[in-house]
Amino acid sequence: MSYSFYEIYITAQRAFTAMGFPYGCDEDAAFIITWLELNNFQGIKILSNLISEMDQKYEGKIEINNLNEKINFKNKSILMKGAGLIDYLNSEIKNKNKISINIINCKDGILFLPLLYKKSEYVNSYQLTFHDVNNEIKTYEIFDKEIILCQKKYSDLLNQNTVCIVINNNKEKVNNSNKNSIISEKKIQKNLAQSIKPKSDSWDKITKLANKTFVPESEESRNKGAGGGNDND
Repeated sequence: MSYSFYEIYITAQRAFTAMGFPYGCDEDAAFIITWLELNNFQGIKILSNLISEMDQKYEGKIEINNLNEKINFKNKSILMKGAGLIDYLNSEIKNKNKISINIINCKDGILFLPLLYKKSEYVNSYQLTFHDVNNEIKTYEIFDKEIILCQKKYSDLLNQNTVCIVINNNKEKVNNSNKNSIISEKKIQKNLAQSIKPKSDSWDKITKLANKTFVPESEESRNKGAGGGNDND
């Protein structure tokens, strides 16, 4: 079946709420998943594969003593810790020209991509490097509301389950020659005009989880406001 961006987002948000994500964090996580699904990164499949790791196990705390040291995610999902980290880094870059961090014990690095794209208007550029599901190094550059897949390999610089993020606030022009532009505002608007078709087995798992947030119909629930109490309920 086909769904709109909003339908995917609301269902994902309810799924995160059912898993114990606090208010606000459920919205950030739902945005990540929906953005990935919209742009053909199979966000719903990623989420369905992470349910057992996250259900009632929310942990959003990040320990950062020094940005020159590695940040340890302790195998907790970017869906829990990612938004907080990117907000912190964006506050720090205001007083610096460049920040480069390595995040260890951190998998599914693709989950950072929507967060960086969303914040890209506030800095000159981001660079995101990680191992993908095929254990290949992928490097994306994000600038001027465009995402570039770089051809250069960084296999000697990165361990598995390590993610590297570079924020550059210098004003020099980013050289995007010989690079593959995969996402732009124009492409996103085109995708938004079309229906989204998540994998049915993954979507069913997310929908089942999201449905746990609905209040069961009863006389007590109606007295507390679940439903308008008229023929249109």
